[in-house]
Amino acid sequence: MFTPPSDVEREERRRQWQVLLITAIGFAVIGGLILYWSARRPTSGPAGTASARLTGFVSAGSPEFEAYRRFVTVENQEATQAQNLIGQKQVVVYGLLTNRGSRTLTGVQVRAIVYDMENRPVAERTAFPIPRRRPSLGPNESMVIQVNVDNVPPKAELARFEIVVEGLRFQ
Repeated sequence: MFTPPSDVEREERRRQWQVLLITAIGFAVIGGLILYWSARRPTSGPAGTASARLTGFVSAGSPEFEAYRRFVTVENQEATQAQNLIGQKQVVVYGLLTNRGSRTLTGVQVRAIVYDMENRPVAERTAFPIPRRRPSLGPNESMVIQVNVDNVPPKAELARFEIVVEGLRFQ
């Protein structure tokens, strides 16, 4: 015959439902945070331009940028090519960013460009190594930077790459 559940069994079932509900809410919050973070993160658009810019940068064409540009270099550039987890071609470009000037940089905007065998750009990506990876770069300081170019066409035959400084922000 059927016996009604005791108070202990009811309490245990209620706790199981509470744990299940708290777990579901936790997953929903984590998923929401991931979506929010990925929507705020600057990424390259179809033309490779950043959809979200950081403020206070001077860029090519401005007198301040042109006067200081020669002091900020990206040397020892190297690249590796691989496939990401979903089988897309990805190029990771590295370089040594150096500030040889007398001013502290609180922002540096760079663009990594990948070229094909006919010297045409096939993919590019904008990155902000300062302040993203480090808060500032003082006079005569250097740091290794990395730009992941993940929008490379699968059939592109890659010939060369470069990292170009596009914007600066000063302290």
